Amino acid sequence: MFLSFLACFCSTKAVGRYHSPLLVERYKKLQELREQLLLDCQREWTDFLDQFGEHYHTMKRAISHLATIDCLFSLAEVAQQGGYCRPKVCEDRPQIMIRDGRHPAIDLLMGEQNQFVPNHTDLQGDGKRTMIITGPNMGGKSSYIRQVALICIMAQIGSFVPASEACLGLLDGIYTRMGASDNIYKGRSTFMEELTEASEIISRATERSLVILDELGRGTSTHDGIAIAYATLEYFIRHVKSFTLFVTHYPPLCELERMYPDHVSNYHMAFLLNETHISSDTKDGDVQPEFITFLYNLTEGAAGQSYGLNVAKLADVPDPILCTAARKAQELESAVEARRRSKKLLTEMWSIADKPSLLQWLQSNS
Repeated sequence: MFLSFLACFCSTKAVGRYHSPLLVERYKKLQELREQLLLDCQREWTDFLDQFGEHYHTMKRAISHLATIDCLFSLAEVAQQGGYCRPKVCEDRPQIMIRDGRHPAIDLLMGEQNQFVPNHTDLQGDGKRTMIITGPNMGGKSSYIRQVALICIMAQIGSFVPASEACLGLLDGIYTRMGASDNIYKGRSTFMEELTEASEIISRATERSLVILDELGRGTSTHDGIAIAYATLEYFIRHVKSFTLFVTHYPPLCELERMYPDHVSNYHMAFLLNETHISSDTKDGDVQPEFITFLYNLTEGAAGQSYGLNVAKLADVPDPILCTAARKAQELESAVEARRRSKKLLTEMWSIADKPSLLQWLQSNS
């Protein structure tokens, strides 16, 4: 009797509980039933998999056909949306011609306000096939090149595209090098990953490919970055001859338009700029960063600057840091301009051949 009482009495540090023999017996029965339920469920699941395996290929084909139908209905629904057109596919002529193209995802997000700014694209395999895109940070460069790639993909799968008109040749691949990330597992730095991806694109791209390179060379020093970006872009222009969209903040790359005028065009994302304001309240003159209004419109010509301080201002970087950075930027620009003037003067002096030319040069530079 005493042992039976102990078997029904449970205690902890805080409390002691007494369970009647009936509850103990029922609890054991419940545990047995739970274990039996688990075994029954596992057995039924195994039987179901065996039965499904007998009809696996039939079910797989049915699911594949349903997925195809779902995709076709989705494309049909997209085709009914306003502002989408049926693209023309030119098999015998490599080109990418898009009028009033829009980014399908961003356009959908901004559709109610109708604020998305459409842009044109005109790349010809036997003509201008390379676009060098410059402009301020956050001006819409990356969105534009993604937009071109998405429209090309949508056209080649048979979908209507977000544009007023589109005529595209068949592409054998779209290769992109965008963003910045390292690979710790393989022991690769961000710059190493960047160049590895660029190398793979160089080896795979053909004249029927669309190549998108976003700020190649930014992961190292300015001189090395410019040299790598310049040489890579020139290789695509001269040897690969692919359709190329190259986004950069390096002004020397824009010189390639002068060297290859038949195949290269400079573009920038348009903006409105309020000139740098120098305050007269302080002794040294407090230089404020430029204020930029983005227009998101692709415009011919290269941008003079990238206006990175404007992004710093948008990111709420403290004003003392912005003022110091703006002043330092002015000093660097003045130093570069001074070197350019000196080089120009030396070049002009070297070309002087007689006394009248010397007197004319002295008069013009006095």
